[in-house]
Amino acid sequence: MRNVDNWPHNFHIHDTRFQVVDIDGRTPPPELSGWKDTVYTRPGSSYTLAMRFTDYADPTYPYMFHCHLLMHEDRGMMGQFLVLAPGQHPAPLPASPTAATHGH
Repeated sequence: MRNVDNWPHNFHIHDTRFQVVDIDGRTPPPELSGWKDTVYTRPGSSYTLAMRFTDYADPTYPYMFHCHLLMHEDRGMMGQFLVLAPGQHPAPLPASPTAATHGH
């Protein structure tokens, strides 16, 4: 993951933990050892994260990630990804056109 903004971000992933493997190719500081669910990302820096998904592969229901800074969260800075087991194919739910037009 790379923070290409000139703002820092508090990167968070729902329903899983991760370890910070490196920051800009270097070993992270001691306070970033161990399992995390949020990491502060400096502007212009790259982070390699390791996640383990053992029981939660699902071709339909995605995991969500977002920035925990309220201004960014309120403006929709988020994304989703699917975790697939070997041999599984993605089967995401179609986007609902009514949800977008009615504000749901």
